[in-house]
Amino acid sequence: MTIWVAYAASIPMVSYTLGLMQSSPYKNSLFSVWAIILFIFLGSADSFSAYSLLDNDDWKRFYLKQLIESFWVGWLVVSSGGSDFQYILWVIYSIVILKSGTRVASFKLASRSSMLSKSTKWVADYMSYEHLRPAGDGVQRRDAVDMQGYHYVVAGEDEQNPRVEPPEYHLRYNEDDRAKLVTVQDIWNCNGSLLSGGNGGRLKDVCLSMALSKMLNRRFAGFQVLAESNLDKTHDFLFGGLLHGDDSFIYSERAFRVIEVELAFVHDYFYTKYFLIYSSHHLFVTLSFAMVPSCGWLAYKLFQHFLRVPEEDELKFLINANHRNYDALFTSVTAIAIALLEGLQVYIYLASAWSKVAMISKYVTTDSWNSSVLVTKSIGCITSLKYFRSWEDKLGQYTLLKSFDYKPMNILYHATFSLVNKTKKGRKEDKRVRLSMDVKKTVIETLKKNRGRRGQLGNGVISLQANGVYDQLSWSCTTLPTTTHIIMAWHIATTLCEVEDEDQHGMGSTTTTNQHVACSLSRYCAYLVAFAPELLPDHSFVSESIFDALVEEARELLKGKKTMQQRKEALISQDHGDNRLLVVGGRLANNLIEIEHPGDRWKVLCDFWAEMMLYIAPSNDAKAHLETLPRGGEFITHLWALLTHGGILERPTGPAQNV
Repeated sequence: MTIWVAYAASIPMVSYTLGLMQSSPYKNSLFSVWAIILFIFLGSADSFSAYSLLDNDDWKRFYLKQLIESFWVGWLVVSSGGSDFQYILWVIYSIVILKSGTRVASFKLASRSSMLSKSTKWVADYMSYEHLRPAGDGVQRRDAVDMQGYHYVVAGEDEQNPRVEPPEYHLRYNEDDRAKLVTVQDIWNCNGSLLSGGNGGRLKDVCLSMALSKMLNRRFAGFQVLAESNLDKTHDFLFGGLLHGDDSFIYSERAFRVIEVELAFVHDYFYTKYFLIYSSHHLFVTLSFAMVPSCGWLAYKLFQHFLRVPEEDELKFLINANHRNYDALFTSVTAIAIALLEGLQVYIYLASAWSKVAMISKYVTTDSWNSSVLVTKSIGCITSLKYFRSWEDKLGQYTLLKSFDYKPMNILYHATFSLVNKTKKGRKEDKRVRLSMDVKKTVIETLKKNRGRRGQLGNGVISLQANGVYDQLSWSCTTLPTTTHIIMAWHIATTLCEVEDEDQHGMGSTTTTNQHVACSLSRYCAYLVAFAPELLPDHSFVSESIFDALVEEARELLKGKKTMQQRKEALISQDHGDNRLLVVGGRLANNLIEIEHPGDRWKVLCDFWAEMMLYIAPSNDAKAHLETLPRGGEFITHLWALLTHGGILERPTGPAQNV
């Protein structure tokens, strides 16, 4: 909310302040300096350009406002006459004009109504014939472990000119241009010491993430048909390459790390200026470098202004006894702060994955670089810089049986005259929990077990069959009308099983891995129903309606029941003919509690939730996933991207038991 207010109010506040300075009856020699500082704040940030996707499509409005602000600031600098700061202000003004122009360009590149489809079509066309390219020795050889035969483009496409060729009229690179593209195979074939060893493998994976992000951007641009999705090669990339190995910890960690960096690239493409900085061959990093001494020079001139004896016509504006212009001192400190921030922006970019890809691509294609010890060590130092993660690595959590009676005050909703969305009854989010490696491993292992099905899972029935409880529990997956019904019924049942364990073993009993995974994913899926229904298979309004009705059911059935034990007894004792979803969840809990050994029960629940996560992840609503990235992302979005690269674009259709 704070970020949105700062973003939305920045241009109006700057415009208002500039207007006050222009209409002021007296002229302060610092007006032009303050105008430049406001201009810097408005357009010089590299790490943030758009708050939402709508901002990208509205780039013309922002461009017009930027032109007006530029004119106003330029006019104030001109009207300052023979100011002590005029020359340095013009230098800074010119730099900021160039930097702020990149924000408009980044809007335009990510706009679906402007250039997004055009800038991703080459990928869509390239992937239609990428699998026909030889591995390099004239013979088609494919190996997903060392990426032989995988010509996914990492870099170089912006330096070539593909041509439209009949009969499909696809954009195609000729042989010479294709040879200049830096592909994933080229990265893996590089023998330089930088890409050897443990850290070398991680650097290769950063380049792989870049290539995958370009492929994923097709879905955000509206290209629903991915040419490679039905190829065995694509299936092998996921199961035989990314998930290759005997140690589930290692390949699970690697898979999610690659996807995390990939989604960071996607986030930066749509919401920051890093893609433009990257594609400009670091011109704009040079501008940030230039801003540091320029702001330092301005700070020095301002400090001199503070120390000098004021002229007689300035004395009436100085209210302190020693007639010092403290405005100049404070402005000098601000200029130093801006210089430091510009330096920080340079560091953030150099430490980013974008910079790593740029240097590694150059390293791979330049023999003098990969054979030079000095260059290798220099790049190694830069690529070891720590960068800021956009993915918070946490799971949202929600427990219906704990929060159904929550009554929000909605103070912000009323105080802001409906500007802040109203919180509905029963929607109180639990504390977010760290996404543990156990959860990641369980989901990935479930995916690998179903490799023969090409990763396509049912809505829980496969795990029930594997655990020998299909006859007792399959009704909960095959008779309920929507996926939201199934999720909430199993969530209620999982919560009641947890309460049953507490009754049997006490509150402080040790939690098994299966119980931890099952409860974490159960609460996460319930969180998606309550707070992010657009990410689920059912229409978001359908999920919301079911959830609202469920909250009302809980308020009615559990009225006066204060403890979880009382709520459990109230639900499992209901008439079995009652078809209310809350009661259905209680009936399912009864079936689960009948499993004699608690360890077996939690194994059933753990496997069910792992399968359900993979079942709900495929989706054609790419926009919904893209909109989660500025908020830190969602685990389901990571699974969605992972499955996309294995050719799994949609969930199975037809009877679940036949999937």
